[in-house]
Amino acid sequence: MDLGLAGSTALVTGGSRGIGLAVARALVGEGASVALLGRDTGALAAAADSLGPGTVTVSADTTDDAAVRSAVDEAAAALGGLSVVVNAAAPRATPGQVPGLGGLRDDDFLLQLDTKALGYLRVVRAAVPHLLAAGGGAVVNISGMNARATGSIAGSVRNIAVVALSKNLADELGPQGIAVTCVHPGLTVTERNTGDEEYAAAASANAIGRPVTADDVAALVAFLASPRGALANGAVVTADGGRPGVIWA
Repeated sequence: MDLGLAGSTALVTGGSRGIGLAVARALVGEGASVALLGRDTGALAAAADSLGPGTVTVSADTTDDAAVRSAVDEAAAALGGLSVVVNAAAPRATPGQVPGLGGLRDDDFLLQLDTKALGYLRVVRAAVPHLLAAGGGAVVNISGMNARATGSIAGSVRNIAVVALSKNLADELGPQGIAVTCVHPGLTVTERNTGDEEYAAAASANAIGRPVTADDVAALVAFLASPRGALANGAVVTADGGRPGVIWA
């Protein structure tokens, strides 16, 4: 299927590794030009090299609004505009990292929200003028199945916040030609945990009976980022292989 992404220009935050890098690879494979945004300049350079000529990098901490605005503008200038934004920059999710109310630290809770929910908002806010100048496009926000599970208070709240943010943006930006969707990966095999048999077994506890990989998630994100995915504006899409026994209406 031709997704219609050839010649498009995309910014991927958290693009130096994991799902972000896999998404960038999928977009490049569809003919898009990609800018990777992250904090680790060395990791960004290595990621860009792996994607081939034409991939650019910009550096920013998404908790810093001025840095985000500068990096987004720099990416748009380097690519000749922006038509796609994929937000994947967030502290790594660890199931059960907060052992209940007694283990919750205010500073960590606020950092999780600042980096993921508000960080995503900062990126979209900076990118919207460029998306509108391109005649519209797409935003895909990577959240996570912690939004639908207990075990990490900060993890659940930050991901629910991304859902609420995405729907608000979809309602506001959809009429302007910018589709906004939210994707919930579950346990996902990336370069960080490849070869970890215990993780693979846990990630296989789904209805399809195999681990979901970063490339699997990236293929879904590429579709949602494409013109063919625009009708999903406002949708929240799970990407965990199907958690058995749970119904989400």
